[in-house]
Amino acid sequence: MSGIGLAQDVGLLENDALDEFTVPFGAWIDQSVDWIDNNLGWLLDAIEWPFTFLLSNLVDDFLIKISWFWIVIGFVLIGALVRNVRVGLFAGAALAFCGILGDNYWIETARTIGFILVAVLLCALIGIPVGVACGRIDGLWSVVRPVLDAMQVVHAFVYMLPFIFFFGIGEEAATMVTMVFALPPLIRLTNLGIRQVPEDVVEAARAYGAAERRVLFDVQLPLASPAIMTGLNQTLLLSISMLGIAAIMGAGGLGRLLFRAITNLDVGLAASAGLAFFLVAVVLDRISQPEDSDQPLLGRIAAAWRHRNDPSPLLAPGDDRSGTDGEAVAVTGRERSGLLLAAAGALVAAVATALPWGKDAGLISSHARAADTDLAGSDFNGISASGGSWFGLIVLGLAVWLLLAVADTVRRRSRGGRFLSADGALIAALGMLGSVVAYLAISPGAGVESYSDGIGVWVAIVGALLAVAGSLVAVLDAPFTPIKPLSLDIAWGRVIGAVIAGLVVLGGTVAGWSFDARAESVITPELQAEIDELEREAELNPAVALENANIIQNRMNQARRTERVINDAWTADGAGLGLLIVVLAGLALVLTVPAAGLGGADDMARWRASVGVLGLGAALMAVAAGWIASLLRVADPGFVSGVGAFLVFVGGFFFLGSARGMVANMDRARRYDDTDALLEREAVEVDTELVPV
Repeated sequence: MSGIGLAQDVGLLENDALDEFTVPFGAWIDQSVDWIDNNLGWLLDAIEWPFTFLLSNLVDDFLIKISWFWIVIGFVLIGALVRNVRVGLFAGAALAFCGILGDNYWIETARTIGFILVAVLLCALIGIPVGVACGRIDGLWSVVRPVLDAMQVVHAFVYMLPFIFFFGIGEEAATMVTMVFALPPLIRLTNLGIRQVPEDVVEAARAYGAAERRVLFDVQLPLASPAIMTGLNQTLLLSISMLGIAAIMGAGGLGRLLFRAITNLDVGLAASAGLAFFLVAVVLDRISQPEDSDQPLLGRIAAAWRHRNDPSPLLAPGDDRSGTDGEAVAVTGRERSGLLLAAAGALVAAVATALPWGKDAGLISSHARAADTDLAGSDFNGISASGGSWFGLIVLGLAVWLLLAVADTVRRRSRGGRFLSADGALIAALGMLGSVVAYLAISPGAGVESYSDGIGVWVAIVGALLAVAGSLVAVLDAPFTPIKPLSLDIAWGRVIGAVIAGLVVLGGTVAGWSFDARAESVITPELQAEIDELEREAELNPAVALENANIIQNRMNQARRTERVINDAWTADGAGLGLLIVVLAGLALVLTVPAAGLGGADDMARWRASVGVLGLGAALMAVAAGWIASLLRVADPGFVSGVGAFLVFVGGFFFLGSARGMVANMDRARRYDDTDALLEREAVEVDTELVPV
């Protein structure tokens, strides 16, 4: 039995019958694309021009060609002006680190920054005016809202195809696709901010005869600025999350390096490009985020994705206590004396970096540079490459931090920077002490016959000890109070974080701290004899010279892979820092117990223990960073620092993360009455007693 209009041998209930009713939708779209290409080329060129102009002038002709140094300085200034000095310094340090990964990484970093800035700039030029108009005209909002829903519901892989058809593969089309995805939150939040301006304020302005232009620019936009800035930050975060798709569409930047690494299964390229990508994302987010936000980057991106259709929860106010100002408590006599002693120690340590730290050989540099194993008759100060190198530079930098903390606390009662205070001084002092002790604990490299420590390192030890003693006195006497009342529950999350940090540090001590693949280290007597024989054969018979050269190169490459010398933190010819690192990590774990509230520690005891954990974490990071940077400064080709030092650095950072929240919640300013805090604690205790066991 056959259906009407069907082939005689195909029934209506059979799947093949669907071919008789095929709708040529694809052909219609193909026809539309051809018509647009043939007749609306002028419109496509007009749409593409702003993208081409900005990407060409801002990225290709400016960011890529300008020196990396000026870009770093520019971000330091932008961060300091827009947020604060701490954010500015972090932005500069993070971008500088992207640069020292290599020139290629820096070019792609600059290209990534330019790509994101162009996307956000164009989103702002379109999104803010549209959002303002939607907030003032209800009819326009009813039309724009479903369009925004469609822009975010439809997957980017769907609407990226038309852009590729019309504008081809490249950065212009990738920027357009990024804008389609990142633009809606800015329009929504701008509209929401305009609508949340109190109506009585707007009516009062109109009643006093203000024109609509003045109502908008003098009343609505200033009051809606927090929502607009949040919208810009969300647009930035969503633009960052689209860089992977932009790389697929042919855009340059770090996304392209990641895409290439995944395609080629290149782990090293993926790690380096991923780190640079993360640092760029954090820098841009920190500069653009609201002042009172401390949520991590990944959490902020996740929140942006969750609320991209309804971003209003992002404007929800936080705890009103955290933002209130209190009365600063004056610096006491003992605290002042301790801070002045710490400042004196910091000055001594800073001066010590100009004195000799090593004689007759390079202590650290001898591991990585053969020429530094014998420098008889020479001495080197704390910041020279063959002397203290980066250990001395770290001491100098932490001494400056400590001096700033003392000056800010004594003169301004620490109301400037949060960690320019007594606890910040102790953190800096512990970091200094860890750096100097690490220098003394390092063993000279193999082949060093004569080396002796200079007077400078011992003067630095004295200065660091004075700084630790003075800042410890200040912390024991400093009248800090919580910004928010502390929970009575044990902070098990901090304990787990500290344990993980300790395990990472311990693993870092047994992993490689140096990998030596230099020819003089990997060529065994047997291999040298084989190389000599191949070279003699090539001299006697030039016809085999090229073949023998290839054989020698292959033997050398194999030796570098199999015969390279790997030293961990414990070996005599390695760093020799294993014991010091374990002691620092062990002390940090011990202090984590009272810092987390175990044993019934009170608020001040938890704060002081947390400061100690932070300081020891900073010391671990200083030890690892000093080793890595010092070797990087002088290393011969074929010698690299190992992943063990990096793991210790990460472990120290984890210790910082486990205690930072507790320390940041304490301040010299009294934020609430002791009576209120006592009532809250009693309420918690009563509730706890009422819970049945």
